[in-house]
Parts: sequence; C-alpha cells; structure tokens
Amino acid sequence: MKSKDLKKNVSVKGVSLGHLLKKNKKIKETVKKAASELTLVNEVLKQEKVPVQIMKQAITQNEDVEQKVAKAADDLKLVNIKLTEEIAERIVIESELANTKTDLAEVRDDLSKAKVKTEEAQQIALKDVLTGLPNRVSFEQGLDHGLIQAKRHNWRLAVLFIDVDKFKNINDSYGHDLGDQVLLMVANRLKSFVRDEDIVSRWGGDEFVCLLFEVKQEADVTRLAEKMISRIDEACEFDGIILSIRVSIGIAIYPADGDTADSLFKNADTAMYKAKGTERRVVLFRESGERKAD
Repeated sequence: MKSKDLKKNVSVKGVSLGHLLKKNKKIKETVKKAASELTLVNEVLKQEKVPVQIMKQAITQNEDVEQKVAKAADDLKLVNIKLTEEIAERIVIESELANTKTDLAEVRDDLSKAKVKTEEAQQIALKDVLTGLPNRVSFEQGLDHGLIQAKRHNWRLAVLFIDVDKFKNINDSYGHDLGDQVLLMVANRLKSFVRDEDIVSRWGGDEFVCLLFEVKQEADVTRLAEKMISRIDEACEFDGIILSIRVSIGIAIYPADGDTADSLFKNADTAMYKAKGTERRVVLFRESGERKAD
C-alpha cells in the first residue's frame, strides 16, 4: 500500500472511530436515563397505597425502560465489537505506516550511499592509479577551465611539460617495481613546488604536466622549473639502490605561446624536447626557435 493511500485510510478510520465513540457515548447516556426512569418507577411501586391505574402505568413504564436498556445493551455490544475491529485495523495501518517510513529511510540511505559511491568512482576515474595525481582527463578539464578564467580576467597561465630522462633504462636495468617508485618520487617532489590551486598531473608513462594559474611574471615560471629540476636531481635511495633522476621541462605560457589548450600543450611538448639537448634542461617555447602550433 502506498504511503498516500495509508494516510488516507488512517484519516477515514479516524472519522469512523470518532463516530463509533460518539455512538458509544450516546448509548451510555440512554442507559443512564433509563436507569433514572427505572428508579422513579421502583419508588412508585414501593408505595403502599398506589391507585391501580398508576400501578398499571408504572408497570408499563417499567417494561418500556427494560426494553430500552436491553436494546441499549445490544447496541453497546455491537458498538464495542465495531470499536475493537476499528482499533485492530488502525493498529495494522499504523504499523504499515511505520514500516513505510522505515522503508523510505532505507531508500534515502541507499540513495545517499549510491551518491557517495558515484562521487568516489568519478574521483577515481580522474586520478592516476600509481601516483594518485590527476590524470590526463582531469588535467584537460582543468586547463579548459583555466583558459576560460584567464580570458575572462586577463590572466596568464603556464603549462609545463616534464619528462624523466632515460626512464626506459631504469626499467630495463632495475625492473618496473623500482621504476614505479621513481615515478612516485618525481610526483611527490613536483607536488611540493606548486600551490593548492595549481595542478600536477601524470600525463602517461614517464611524462608529467603542470598547470600554473594566475602567473604574474614569466621569469618566475622559469625559476620554478629550474628548482624542480634541482630537487628531482637530488639522489634518492630505492631498495638499497641510489639513483639521481634527471628531468627535462618545456614551458608554454598563455597567451604569448598559445591561446588554446591544444596549442599550449603542443608548444610545451616541443619546448621540452628542445630542453633535452640543453644544459639547463628548461626551455620556454618562445626561446626554442620553433613556430607556434595553431
């Protein structure tokens, strides 16, 4: 039974129950009145000198009162039966209402849990499994949103493309487990350099990208990239093996090095490959000598 139907039934039963209670009260009033009449008749009959006519009237009245009492007793019995049935039905309906409320609470709880699981699944879908960093899809969403804000507020933003040098040699020499540890180390060291609102993402394999919002000075971005390289260069021990990891970084800054997500990314990638052949290992796209991607 639906909740609306249950509430309607409870309302109807409430009217019916009220009617029966009023009828019960009326019968009791009738019995009380009859008892009063019967007392008067009995007082007349107890008198010693009562005219025959009065005696006959009293006896007739006594019989009428007894009939009224008998009828009232029958009516009261029927009303009590009906009351018992109504109360039993009301208990059943109220029990069903309670069960319905419990079911609704469980449904709300299930929906809440399903929402949480959906949100968790969405978060997982936007994270890199190994490093926990935002993945490619998440980075692209962040870059699209960043460009909208940059165009609206006349901000600059920077895309840094970062590649671990000779990572294949590490995997081949020490195995993929150690290679994964190297990638985790790089991810953590990169994260330590950016603000909460910026994004560090694992693009795939041994490639990472950073998105820096509200860039004030282009020189600050270059200095930050150099600090990243120096920090990652610091020797680190992996299962007893000490390695010094090198990375190369290409930079593209909106709007000078591109005004779309695709052109910024491509130009940062181009600058990164140019950086691999330099001592600093950091190249700003405009310093690479390459033409901007459309």
